[in-house]
Amino acid sequence: MSFSSNRKAVRDESLPLEHRASHARSCALHVANKLGVPRSVVLGEVASRTGVDLDRAHSVSELLKAFTLLEELRQGQATIGDTKAA
Repeated sequence: MSFSSNRKAVRDESLPLEHRASHARSCALHVANKLGVPRSVVLGEVASRTGVDLDRAHSVSELLKAFTLLEELRQGQATIGDTKAA
């Protein structure tokens, strides 16, 4: 699946949170591939900057907060190691 397909699933309110989080982790893989870093680096950056562990997202708001950072990383609006808050 593409980043865009996974993005749609992350935003699909009819899907269970766990399913949406799985698609967010797939988006993290796409971001990692684009940036040339391991997925674990992207997931760590998301956890560090947003406080959200995509393996254990507890709410939709957490998931969307983390996903916003993934999109910023993908679009070059944020970089790995930025000190600004997401």
